[in-house]
Amino acid sequence: MNNNRPYAIGLDIGGTNITGAIIRNTGEILEKISIDTNPETIADEVLERVYMMIDELMAKSEIPIDEVAGIGVATAGVIDSKENVIVFANNLDWQNVQIGRLLGDRFALPIKLTNDANAAAIAEWVWGGGKAYQNMIYITVSTGIGAGIISNGRLITGCDDSAGEFGHITINADGPLCVCGNKGCVERYASGTAIADRVQNQLKAEPHRKTFFGYENERVVTSKIVEEAADQGDELALNAFKEAGFYLGIGITNLINLFNPEVIILGGGVMKAQRFILPAIQETINERGISALTKRVQLSISSLDQDGGVLGGAGLFFMDQPSLTNNTVDHG
Repeated sequence: MNNNRPYAIGLDIGGTNITGAIIRNTGEILEKISIDTNPETIADEVLERVYMMIDELMAKSEIPIDEVAGIGVATAGVIDSKENVIVFANNLDWQNVQIGRLLGDRFALPIKLTNDANAAAIAEWVWGGGKAYQNMIYITVSTGIGAGIISNGRLITGCDDSAGEFGHITINADGPLCVCGNKGCVERYASGTAIADRVQNQLKAEPHRKTFFGYENERVVTSKIVEEAADQGDELALNAFKEAGFYLGIGITNLINLFNPEVIILGGGVMKAQRFILPAIQETINERGISALTKRVQLSISSLDQDGGVLGGAGLFFMDQPSLTNNTVDHG
């Protein structure tokens, strides 16, 4: 492969939407298209629509195929990046989908596959707030929680491409049961789902308490609605974000102690409420961390919005181009 080709295609495959983009090695998105995933359909039918989307991207951008370095795919679930296989994706109900072979046969381009948290970390490292750092952690806080870790210029993937399951680190051995089967995971305390559940449970415990949310069962509580309530000064909402920030801070302190990063970048839907959650995160890190390590760490919010997946997919082809950054990487 000519690693100096100036363009790459990024695909972000999610349970609700699939987004594709053609991206210049500067991080500029030339064309972007999103389609509904329709996960109830079989994988072959979904991929046929993905092929059509890529054809449309190439036609709209008018980029010659010989200037495209490859197609980088970001997806949730269990993957095998060496064989480019989606082993299992619960949100798609896909098992053992040979996406690398299928895309490669269709477009005659190199294919690379990574999980969505790692893709966002790559995007931040190549073009975002982690650029020029050799030790960076990206954390996504949304319906679930995950992390992508760059340590000494190396993307940490683990032996099965499953490193970075930050949301399933135990922070309370006797805590509530998590979907992963463990108890007391970070995700059960600090995800968007956990924040909404905490408020909903308190409303049920005090059904006549006057709050922004009204009475019990009057509306479905989501983390976005909790943010709206916090904007209005609602005590339940403010406390929910404060508690989430406290537990997230405990988890992040563990990551700081393990990896000694220079910068931690926070993204995902929950971090749109950074004004309510970030102070508690920082306070907990200051109180609980080893000061020699924590004082060096810069906390920041992602500036890449919803494009981290496609940028990270494309970035798999650009992260080791010395002309772009000072970063070097060894997938080993």
